[in-house]
Amino acid sequence: MFRLRVKEVLEEKGVTQGKLSRGADIPATTVRRLVHDSKYIPSALTLDKVAKFLGVPVESLYYDDGEGGSETEKTTSTQS
Repeated sequence: MFRLRVKEVLEEKGVTQGKLSRGADIPATTVRRLVHDSKYIPSALTLDKVAKFLGVPVESLYYDDGEGGSETEKTTSTQS
């Protein structure tokens, strides 16, 4: 399953949440979710805005935690 790592990238770049919100034209509430909720699934447009503002590829904003799919997907695949 993919997890966000926006908080880490902001720290690496020395960018505050407020600066990201203003610079990428994203609501502050969305930025807070990007930073504090690693399971949040933002839109592709939001990720693109963040990546462009930070000067990084979109792929650097998330990582694969190796846990696979959701519980529903696991249950369905084991029942087949």
